[in-house]
Amino acid sequence: MTPDEAVARVIAAQRSAGETVQPGADADRIATARAALRAEFGAELPEACAALLRRCDGLDHDGLVLYGSAPTRAAPGPGGFWQGLVEMNRLWREAPGRDDVLVLGETDLDLVVVALDGGSPALRDKVGGDVVETFPDVGSALVRLFSAST
Repeated sequence: MTPDEAVARVIAAQRSAGETVQPGADADRIATARAALRAEFGAELPEACAALLRRCDGLDHDGLVLYGSAPTRAAPGPGGFWQGLVEMNRLWREAPGRDDVLVLGETDLDLVVVALDGGSPALRDKVGGDVVETFPDVGSALVRLFSAST
């Protein structure tokens, strides 16, 4: 299954459950998010994440939350979705030992992270920070996460 097919399944499951599906982000919004992530954290947004944002600008389904390009608590998206990449990375960095990764999202137990260069995707325990699972690329990580949430 491709990442695009996997996200389509999750979106269909969201709609079936009556959940709010976030509309896709446009190129300007993604470019602004990329610039903010670079400026504030020295981090690169992986292309697979940008592709997901173009399809749905954030996702919250069945214990999986993937952050959007720009929502915040002060300016949430549809359905009150506020978990944006910049705001959530600020929050996660309040705890020590989390400034070496970009947090893309979370499950009930783990953080979905990549290295600051956008590579080395992994799941890390939310509390201890230990690596729980690694993936060869972000697309594989997304397929695995989406498969678990549908």
